[in-house]
Amino acid sequence: MRPAEADKVFEKLVPVQLQLSPTEERKHFLSLSVELMSSGISSTSFRKDLQIEITDEDDPYIFYGLRMSEEDFSVLKSQQGLLIDFSSFPSKFIQLVERCISEYQTESPKFLILIRYQNEMPKPCFVFEIVETNPFKHLCHLSLKLTEGGETQIKKHLSLKLRQLKEEQENNVQVLKSLEQQVDIERKNHAQKTAELELLKCDFQAKLQDMQQLLKIEYQTEKQLLLQTKMDLEQQFRQHQMNAEEKEKSFLQQIKDLKEKNSQIENHAKEATSRLVKTEEDCNRLQQELSSARRRGASLDADFHSKERTVNQLRTKIAVLEQELKDKDVLLAKQQDLLTAAQEQKGRLTSIVEEKDSVISRRESAVKTMTEELIKANDIIRKLQNDIRILNQKLKTRTDVAREQEKVLQHRDDEIARLRDELNGHSKLQDEVVELRSKNEEKESAMKNNEQIISYLNKQLNDLQLRSETTGRNPQWFSTPNDVNGVGPKIPMSSLRSSPLQLGQTLENRENDEPLDPKYFQPKSYGGLVRKEKSAERNPPNSKPSAYFKK
Repeated sequence: MRPAEADKVFEKLVPVQLQLSPTEERKHFLSLSVELMSSGISSTSFRKDLQIEITDEDDPYIFYGLRMSEEDFSVLKSQQGLLIDFSSFPSKFIQLVERCISEYQTESPKFLILIRYQNEMPKPCFVFEIVETNPFKHLCHLSLKLTEGGETQIKKHLSLKLRQLKEEQENNVQVLKSLEQQVDIERKNHAQKTAELELLKCDFQAKLQDMQQLLKIEYQTEKQLLLQTKMDLEQQFRQHQMNAEEKEKSFLQQIKDLKEKNSQIENHAKEATSRLVKTEEDCNRLQQELSSARRRGASLDADFHSKERTVNQLRTKIAVLEQELKDKDVLLAKQQDLLTAAQEQKGRLTSIVEEKDSVISRRESAVKTMTEELIKANDIIRKLQNDIRILNQKLKTRTDVAREQEKVLQHRDDEIARLRDELNGHSKLQDEVVELRSKNEEKESAMKNNEQIISYLNKQLNDLQLRSETTGRNPQWFSTPNDVNGVGPKIPMSSLRSSPLQLGQTLENRENDEPLDPKYFQPKSYGGLVRKEKSAERNPPNSKPSAYFKK
């Protein structure tokens, strides 16, 4: 866990150009974090140091850092000609890094982050540079020297990464559980919706069948009624036609009879006139007969007029019958119109049935598409489950490594606990501890004095080296990034070596640190990354653990 007083300002993956040798150069993404660490309270204000760490997500044993105090920044400002103060340096540094990240996405980036390995100095180190490229030359805006992390720093870094992995695993498990719950809910909803759809389909089919049966029954009944009414009307029309024909025949027969009678009467009248002519002579004698004959003629005229009236009545009856016949024809035409309307209604009902069939087909196609989408969703869920299994396998491998490290840490914690128990059991040792602490404080004051003497000797040594510049000897000089053709001021490396106090490690922190293995104090001819590249050439990858940290 990082200290509570640390204030994290920036943490991202940045594109870096690694230059491990003059001929070897490659691009890689490294994690850069910038933090402000509290270093104590000065006479004027609360002081904070700038902590820069560079790590690799693929290789957790790569750890390079730099802790810069305000005094270190003043030296850096004088060396590289910076125009800002220490309070605004973190924000400007982050702006340069953000500019490098944004420029990396272009075809020809103008700002680059360059990490070079320098083994020309007495102590090999890595130089972090932010470079601006142009057709004339490469301008270095900032140059920082990074140091490799110690064993405790690597352990803290690994423990932090382990905690982050555990938190990510817990978050992934929670997300997986929530996804499984959502999938179960969706499955239940899908089953419920399919059941409701089946019920609706069954109800719709049953209603459709009932409607079809009702329509068929109504159509049959209407058809039978129309046929029955048609037959009845035709039969009535035939009956009326037959009755009218019979009446017409009877009337014609009566007219013929009346005409015959009329002709007979006319014949009788002619005979009577002939008789009258013949019997003119007998007129006087037959006046009575004549008067009687006239009376008979008057009666016959009356009969004739009555017969004419009856004939007129019969004619009016025939006209009435003809009008009734026309009314029957109109009624028959109306019945035919009703029949055509019934046929049209039948056509509309058939079109409605066809529309219902098309709606059913569309709903069935929608159900098919829904099932296909559910199948695709199940495939996506299976893929996600496979990805989660792969992540779980990776987490298992990382947790195995972390468990082995935890075993080593647990073993050391057990030894510390055992020593503490022995210390608590021996009350006499407490007095000795108090004396040792007082002696340690005296030693600390003596060491501070020694450090002041060392700084004074370093200044004297710088003066001597500046004086010996004319003799032809060239000790190890460090040129600032702004010098051109070696004209700028050169500063000896001894003045740039940071003291333990400049690196932010107090005496109390060094007392709590565990002693390092003597193998780390042996001289080395190259740095961590170069040694790793050479070991990668001799041995296949993942064959052995890193040389910096052994189980």
